[in-house]
This record gives sequence, C-alpha cells and structure tokens, in this order.
Amino acid sequence: GWPPPPDGILIERSTLASLKLKVGDKVKVIGFDGKPTQLTVTGSVHDQSLALAGQEAGVGYIQSNTLPLLGKPPALDQLVITVADGPGLEVPSRDRETIVRTALRLVDRLKAMPGIAIKQVAVPTPYEHPHQAISYSVLSALSAFGLLSLILSSILIATMFNGLLTQQIPQIGMMKAIGARSSRILQLYLILVLLVSVLATALAFVPGMVLGRTLAQMVLSSALNIDVTSLSIPWWVLGTVILAGVFVPLLIALPPLLRASRRTVREALDERGVAEQQRRITIGLFSWLGRLDRIDRTLLAAFRNLFRRQARLFLSVGLLATGGAIFVSGFNVMAGFQAIPYTIYNEQRWDVEIRLAEPASSSELTAIVEKVSGVSRVETWNIITTSIQNAGEINVTRTYPDQGHGSLGLSAIPPATSMLIPPQITEGRWLDPDDIDTVVLPPSIRQIMPDVKVGDSIQLSLEDRPTIWRVIGITGGMGGSCPCVTQKGFEQASGRQDQANVVRIITDQHDKDARAAIGQAVVQALTEAGIKHQEPRSIDAMVESTEGHSVILVGVILLIAATIGIVGLIGLGSTMSINVIERTREFGVMKAIGASGSTIQRLVVFEGIFIAAVSCVVAVIPALALTWAMGAGLGNLFLSTPIPLEVSMQGIVIWIVVVILGAVLATLAPASQASRLTVREALAYL
Repeated sequence: GWPPPPDGILIERSTLASLKLKVGDKVKVIGFDGKPTQLTVTGSVHDQSLALAGQEAGVGYIQSNTLPLLGKPPALDQLVITVADGPGLEVPSRDRETIVRTALRLVDRLKAMPGIAIKQVAVPTPYEHPHQAISYSVLSALSAFGLLSLILSSILIATMFNGLLTQQIPQIGMMKAIGARSSRILQLYLILVLLVSVLATALAFVPGMVLGRTLAQMVLSSALNIDVTSLSIPWWVLGTVILAGVFVPLLIALPPLLRASRRTVREALDERGVAEQQRRITIGLFSWLGRLDRIDRTLLAAFRNLFRRQARLFLSVGLLATGGAIFVSGFNVMAGFQAIPYTIYNEQRWDVEIRLAEPASSSELTAIVEKVSGVSRVETWNIITTSIQNAGEINVTRTYPDQGHGSLGLSAIPPATSMLIPPQITEGRWLDPDDIDTVVLPPSIRQIMPDVKVGDSIQLSLEDRPTIWRVIGITGGMGGSCPCVTQKGFEQASGRQDQANVVRIITDQHDKDARAAIGQAVVQALTEAGIKHQEPRSIDAMVESTEGHSVILVGVILLIAATIGIVGLIGLGSTMSINVIERTREFGVMKAIGASGSTIQRLVVFEGIFIAAVSCVVAVIPALALTWAMGAGLGNLFLSTPIPLEVSMQGIVIWIVVVILGAVLATLAPASQASRLTVREALAYL
C-alpha cells in the first residue's frame, strides 16, 4: 500500500526480479550523502512508463519522510502537470508544441513568485513510451520481412504452377482436341488454385494468430514493460489476411494459366519439355565443355539440363536467390546490431567511470585515484545534462520522467585525452584543443533540429544557464559522447577552473571482474576523502545496456531469417520433384540405352546442386543491397543513424551449406524412385 513507512520502499516489479528480492527483504540504498541506508521492501509496483530493470537502472518509490534518512531535506523538487488542448478539456494533448507553450507560460508565472527557481522544463514526446523506438524497430522489421516473405511466396507459387502446367500441356491439348474451350480449361485450373489457396489460408490462420499474439506479448512485455490487456485482432486485419491469402495466388497464377489455356491443339501436343531455341553463347559453352576430357559426362549432362526449361530455371534460381538474399541480409543486419557494442569499445577506451555528486578539484581527484592499486591511468572529465535549442529560446528538454531517456549529456573533452577515439565526422570537423565556443553534435540532433548545419549557432543549457555555441561538426555512427566541447571552452562558459564531476580510469587488468573490484576500491578511496559520488560504472555495464536494447530486434530478425530459409528450401524441393516427375519417360529411354540407376540418380542430384549454386551467386548483390536498405531504415528509426554495415560469414556459410544439402535431399528421394523404375514402367508413364 501507499505510502510506505519512513523506513520502507516500494520497488518496481522488474527491479524486484532483477535484484532477486521479495517483499519483506532488506535492501541497502545509497543516499544523497553517499552513505548506505537499509530500507524494508514493503511492496512492489508495476510502472508501465518505465523500461525493464535489466535494460536500465532499477527504480524504487519512497515517501518524502524517508528523504532525511538518505541525507536530503523532505522537500519535493518537481512540479508535474498535464496539458489539454483547450480550456475545459480533460484529455491530455498529443501536440508537444501546445504542451511546451503552456509549460512556458506557467514558468513565467512561477518565476514571479519569491523563492522559486526553475531548473529545467522537461516535455517528452506525448503518448510515447521511452522504448517506443525499439517497438517501432521490431514492428518495422516484421513488416519488412513480411513483405519480403510475400514476394518469396509469390515466386514459389509461380514456380509450382509453371511446373504443373508444363507437365499437363499435352493433356490440355487432348482436352481441346475433343472440344474443350479455353474458358472452361481456364476455369478448371482457377478452381484448383482457389481450392489450394483457401486450404492454405485456413491452415495458416490459427498458427498466424497464435504467433502474432506471442510476438505482441514478447514485444510489449520484453521491450516496453507493458502488460497486454487485449489480444483481440481488428476485423480489417483479418479481412486483409484472408483476401491476400486467397486472391494473391490467383493473381500470380493467372498469367501462366491464360497462356496455357490459349495454346492451340498443335502447340500443346507438340510440347517437348525443352526450350525451342537456345542462344548461340549457350550452345558455344556446351560445345567447349564437351571438348574437355576431364569433365564427368554426367556432370556435363546435368549442367545442360538446367537450360531445358529456361523460364523454370529463372523462377527456381530467383526463388532460391530471393530466399538466400533475405536470409543472409537478416544475418547481416543482426551482425550489424551485434557490432554496436564493439563500436562502443572502439570509441570509449576507459574501463571504469565514477560520476560525482558535485564537482571537485581535478588535481585532488587525480592524486587520490592514482594511489589505488590496479589503476594505470586517470582522467577527470565534465559531463553534464544539457538541452539543445535555437539561440535565444528557453531551455526545454525531451527528458522522460525516469530522468534518463530523452536526456542529453554534454561532454567536455580533456586535452590530449587517451580515453576517447574521435568518432566519425560526416559534416565539418572534430574539435581542436584551442577551440573555445565550438561544439560537435551527434546524429540524433536531426530529430530535434532537422535543419541544423555546420556554421549555425545553437544554445546549450549549461548548469541552468543558456550559452551560445557554434556548430563545427556532426558525427556519424553512434555519436560517441557527443555533443562535445573542449575542456577549455567548458571552463570559460561555466566559470569553473580545475574542476570535474567525472573520473574515468584505465585499469591494469581489463576483465570484467577486475574492473568491478578496482572500481569499488576507487569508490572507497573517494568516500574516505569525503567526496560524494555515485556507484562506479564499468564499460561492460554500458555495453550490456546497449545489447539489452537490441537483443529483442536481433531475435526477431533471426527468427524470420530462419523462416525465410525454410520457405526457400520448400520451393527448391517442389521444383526438383516436378522436374523428376516430368522426365520419367526420359529416364526410361536412358535406361533402355544402358544408363545405370546410379547414373540417373547422380544426374538429378547434380541438377539440384547446380541450381542451388547458381542461386547463391545470383543472391550476392541483392543481399548487399537489402542489407544496406534494412540497416539504414532500422538504424535511423532505432538509433538515428544507420547501423554498421557488416557481412555475416556465419549467415553466408549456413545458407550455402543448407541450400546445397537441401538440394541434395530434395532431389535424392525422387531421383532414387526414378532410378528404380523399369524401362516398361517409365515408357508407359503419360
């Protein structure tokens, strides 16, 4: 219940689970004076506006009478308001500009009251969760892969019906010879396609609903910390799925059906199952290969057979190449997200960071920390929360109530620092040590000020004071520690000389346990010196937080990539089965002139392997293009910058191995069956 007693605390549900606590346990809370205070967990809270504790800091709730135990007077320091679009309305506004204007009018009134100072006006994006970008990224990935899956399935449908019609063209000619009209033949096959599509849609409907609801629960609970209250599906969604499942196959199958039904009797009965003409370059290639002595004749025959049905070859290769491109690009995007933590390691070269409650002497901090065993290098930094506005405007941030999401940290870069590798600069240049009034901005600035460019002047809040800076550069990639200014410029703007609020150290051992132990030793030394500080944070914790934000999206991409691979292999199996059935009589002729069963079996298997190999080559450029497109789209939505372009050798190897093995398995069973046919059975096949 609320409020908890003065020595009690309510802990957010995910924090309770993360810390492995339960109601009634004791927990130590570091106070504002840096001293630990023991509080009793009297209950749990589910705050759906916060991220999960595993991804962010834990959250607890106390009453104001508990503040003295933590070294702070029992006075509240925030005023929280909701804003409607007009007088007399109760629904909170969705227009951030309306909220900002109302808040600033309130600020003007509060400033006129004695004893009140305004530190910050925070207006987050209305009706958005702090992790809204993550959920949008997941949904965008699902939508993109869903569209690509539809394209892949469409190619699969076209391949299957192309093979079916090719096999039945002589039967169509016979039906026409005894009086069947083209419209009746078309109607016959359209009914067949309709029955198949209705059955497929019905079979997919329930699994689709189950999977959709599972993904909804996963995204909402794992990314947004929100409990699902309703899993009902809108009727328009159901209608769209049914219409797409039933009529898309009809539309795709219609062109080959029209061509087959309009064939004359002579054309249909003259069907040979091979291309009427072959290009001279193809004939020349076969002639050249035939003159080579060391090439297996079965291998050469299998290669020639690929071009007998050129339309089917293009469809089969296109199907597998599309599946391979989507599969490999999914692994590439996943590798790009997984490379983000290593980007942090490459830019941030410190091991442990300790933020102070208030600035202290840089020389004193360095002298204290250097004496701690295991510390090999110390640097003092200044990192403060800021906001970016056009010059002359009042400081308004986008910080969420958790004081973390939406906030912006300004870093003052020490001269000759070895703990930060300058990030990639896409516009302008990096800072020079002698720069005074210049700033380098991160790529996320485009969300706040889309028109900002190098040379513009912007306003940064510096300890609640507006200061004017000139933009000299905009970073790419993750943006590093930006916005960044020089230490010299920060000292001039803030009026603080030889002071810092952050200590960064490099340890003599760079493993996770050593960093944690040395960080605690530094904290102990600062406490003994009477310097108030926060808990140490290692570079590992920073990387783990980043990985926690992307793990959901990576999992979704991996799941969909695997599904795409399965669809592609189904298409390969279907194509090869049709090829084998269609050539049953041919196999009989080969047996009649002395071909062995093993020769026929190898011939069919080699054809499948050739198709798979050609599809892998064709998929290279589409895979790279798709990787770039998805990386740019998801990266800009998720991180305000494209994710690193990575090529996953693991994904490439997996796809090549799977598609080759799939080709062998898809052709092995029908090839074995064909090799066991007698000459009489094969020649009697119609």
